[in-house]
Amino acid sequence: MGFIGTDISNSDAEVILTSLVKAYSIIPSGLKSYVPSLERILEAIPDEARKYSLKDIITLLAWAAKNEIVI
Repeated sequence: MGFIGTDISNSDAEVILTSLVKAYSIIPSGLKSYVPSLERILEAIPDEARKYSLKDIITLLAWAAKNEIVI
């Protein structure tokens, strides 16, 4: 068993979490109150998305952002 009962290794968890912290840290402090928390964003993911791999979801969202469907 890995990090907090998942299959994620401790070292991978550290890289993942550090990357998220870095991504959120570039948001100007004056705008942070307008950005939903990661927990809120994850809660908004519909059950339909849970049957797909994270790689597929990332590909879909990157395409949608590139095509200005979600920004």
